[in-house]
Amino acid sequence: MTRAEGGRIQAAIAKATAGTTGHVAVRVVTEKDVDAFARAKAEFELRNLHRARDRNAALVLVAPKARSFAVLGDRALHERVGDPFWQELVTEMQPYFARDAIADGIVHAVARVGRELHAHFPAEPQA
Repeated sequence: MTRAEGGRIQAAIAKATAGTTGHVAVRVVTEKDVDAFARAKAEFELRNLHRARDRNAALVLVAPKARSFAVLGDRALHERVGDPFWQELVTEMQPYFARDAIADGIVHAVARVGRELHAHFPAEPQA
């Protein structure tokens, strides 16, 4: 991942979470043999995303060398969007990764999660 790609991902995270109470994290792992879903669950806890006040955090984990990825959302986020959202998101991400456009796939996933955070978890107005 280049510095520019990392910057694009960071900007996407900032945009996705601005004005919401949500949290989005991205993790790219370099292992060649990794169970992306199991690793994502571990990273979710390691990064304390399960402790977000509103239980509305999400994690995008990508393992390019293993050619796999996982997207996890905490309880409240999942309750709002349901299984169809996550399945659709995975389907949308696959073509990006198939053509090795890893950063583009991550930015797409973060933006989609961000739209749901804005719809369901807007930040309280500042007094």
